Amino acid sequence: MPTPSAPAYYDSNGNRLNLGKKIGSGGEGDVFDIVSNGRNLVAKIYHKPLEIEKQEKLRLMVRGCNAELKGIAAWPADTIYTGQNGPVRGFIMPKISGYEPVHKIYGPSHRKELFPCADWKFLIRTAKNLAAAFHVLHKFGYIIGDVNEGNILVNGEACVQLIDCDSFQVPAKECVYYCEVGVAQFTPPEIQNLGNFKIQRSKNHDNFGLAILIFQLLFMGRHPYSGVYGGREDMPIEKAIVQHRFAYGKFSHKRSISPPPNSVGLSLVPAELAELFERAFSETGVQPGSRPSAARWWNVLEGLEHQLKRCGRESVHYYYKDLEKCPWCSFEDTSGVLPFLSSDSITKIDLTVEWRKVTALKPPGPVYRISPEDYPFRPAPLPPDLEKSFSRTKLRFMAGAVILAGGGISGYLIHYLILIAALIVAEILFLHPGKEIAEKKRRKNLFENTRYSWHLWTKKWHHEAGDNAFKMQLDRLLILKSNYETIEKEYKNGLASLQHATREWQQKKFLEHYPLKDSVFRHIRAEQVVRLTSSGIRTAADITRSNLAGRGLLDRVQVEELIAWRKNLEKLFLFDPTKGPDTSDVMALIHTFQPRLKPVERELQLGIDNLVRIHQEIMRNRVKYKPLVEKSAKELSQAEANVKAMKILGIF
Repeated sequence: MPTPSAPAYYDSNGNRLNLGKKIGSGGEGDVFDIVSNGRNLVAKIYHKPLEIEKQEKLRLMVRGCNAELKGIAAWPADTIYTGQNGPVRGFIMPKISGYEPVHKIYGPSHRKELFPCADWKFLIRTAKNLAAAFHVLHKFGYIIGDVNEGNILVNGEACVQLIDCDSFQVPAKECVYYCEVGVAQFTPPEIQNLGNFKIQRSKNHDNFGLAILIFQLLFMGRHPYSGVYGGREDMPIEKAIVQHRFAYGKFSHKRSISPPPNSVGLSLVPAELAELFERAFSETGVQPGSRPSAARWWNVLEGLEHQLKRCGRESVHYYYKDLEKCPWCSFEDTSGVLPFLSSDSITKIDLTVEWRKVTALKPPGPVYRISPEDYPFRPAPLPPDLEKSFSRTKLRFMAGAVILAGGGISGYLIHYLILIAALIVAEILFLHPGKEIAEKKRRKNLFENTRYSWHLWTKKWHHEAGDNAFKMQLDRLLILKSNYETIEKEYKNGLASLQHATREWQQKKFLEHYPLKDSVFRHIRAEQVVRLTSSGIRTAADITRSNLAGRGLLDRVQVEELIAWRKNLEKLFLFDPTKGPDTSDVMALIHTFQPRLKPVERELQLGIDNLVRIHQEIMRNRVKYKPLVEKSAKELSQAEANVKAMKILGIF
C-alpha cells in the first residue's frame, strides 16, 4: 500500500513551503523548520482545519504585524494555506532560539543551571523588558489574556519574547476575537471563577498577571498569594487570589496569611515599587484601570535598576542602595539557599585563616573536681541547754527501761503500779520530747536540703562549665573542614586539568609552526616527507608514536628521529600562564563546585563563631559558678558532719 504523500502548504503569495524537521508540538498544532527560506522563520501547522473565525483572526494578525511586535513576540508574519486557494491551516512566525521559559529564570535552581551569571540586576532588567513587551501589545490594542509562565521566554541578555500569540485577544472593527484559555494562578480575582473565558478581557486583567510575574522575578520565584495561612480550611492559590490574600502585603495579618519561611519581603524594594504591588493585588485593583500599567512598571523598575549597590562581602549581590545591609547575604545565612552564583571564585574564605581561629582556642579541658570530701568540717556544738535536755532524756529513758524491766518480775499489784508508772514515763518520753529531738529534725532537714542543692549545682557545673559542648562542636567542625578540603581539592584538580589543557593547546600551536617540509632530517628522504604530509602528518604537532605507528612509511630509526626532533622543539616552548583557560570554561567549573562548597563554607564559618562563643561561655561559667559550687560543697560537708555528730551521741 503506497504511503500517502505529505500535504502541500503555501504562503499567502502562492509559494510552496518546504517544511523541515518538527521542532515543537502542542495541543493545537506542530511547529516545523522552513527549509531554504533564507530567513529565520518557522511554520505552525494546526492539527485540525480551522474555523472561519480563527482564519480571519490570523489574517488580521498578519496584517497588523510590524517591527515592534516582531521585536517582542513570535508574531504571525504570514498565513499558510493547504493548496494555493485553500483555507488557512497555519502561519509563519519568527524562529526563537536561545530562550528559556521565564520560570527557569526566576527559580533559583533552574537559573543557576541555565543562567549561572544572572544576578538580581539581571532579574530587574528581565522584569523591565517584560513590562515593555506588555506595553507594546497594549499600545496596538492586543490583550494576552492567557498570561502565564509558559508563554514568556527569556534569553541570556534578559530579552523577552512572547509566544503562543495566536491565542491573544485581537480587536476587529465589528467584533473581538477572544482569548478563550487561562491559567488559574495568573487569572485576576474578578474573572477567576467564571468557568468560561469567552469574554472580552482588558489591559487591567493582563496587568494582574504582569504584576505576578514581576513579583516572581524579583522575589526568587515566590507567588504573591502563596503563604502560610492561619485558618483551618485549605487555601490554594486560586482561592487566595479570589479572597485578596496577598501574603506579603501590609494588611496580610488581617487576612490570616503571612509569607512562607525563608522568603524575602517587600522591604527588599523601594516604597514606590512596594506600593505598586499593593495596588495590583488589592480589592480596588478589580476596578477598570486600577492596577499599575505596563508603562508604570517599566518606569519604576528603570529607576530601581539605577539605584542598586554591590555587596562588599559578595560581589554578585546587588541590592537597593537605601537598605542598611545586603538582604541576599541574610537570605543565604537563614535559608541555606544560594540565590546567585559568583563568577570569580567558588569560595570567599581562606580556610587556613579561618582555622587559625580554632587552633587559637585552648581547649577548656575537663571541669575542675569539686567535692564535699575536700572540705572536712567539725560538727556544730550543741547549745548548753540542749546538752542538759539530752542528759535528762537519757535519764528518763534509763528510768523507763528499769521500770519496764522490773515489771516483768514483780507481783500482780506491783505489776499494776509499775504499768501505770511506765505509761507516765511513756507520756513524758513521747508527748513531751526533749529539745534534742527538735535539733535532730532540724539537722536532718538541713542535710537533705543541702544534699539536694549540691545535686543541682553539680549537674549545672558539669553541664554549663564542662567541655562536652566544646568537644562536640569541634568534632563537627573537623568533619566540615574535611568536606571543605575535599570539594576544594576536586575543584583545584578540575582547574589544573583546564590549565594542563591550555598548556597542551599552546604547545600544539607552537609546534604547528614547524612543518616537516621545512626541516632537514638525517635518515628521512624528501619523498618520504611528501608521503607523510599527504597522510596528514604535516607539522611537529602531528608527530606522535600513535600517529606514526601502522602507516608503514618509516622504519624504527626514522620514527625515533622524528620523535627526537619533536622533543627538541618542545624544549624551546615557553608556556604563557597569562593566557589561561577560556573564561567560560573556568566559570562553568566555578558554577559546578560553588553550590557544593558554599553551604559547607557558611556552616563552617558559623560553626567557628559558635565554637568561640561556647569556649567563652564555658570559661565565664567556670569563673561564675566555681565559688557557688564550692559553697554548696562546704554546706553539704558541714550538714553531714552535724548529722554524724548526733548519731555519735546516740540521738539518731
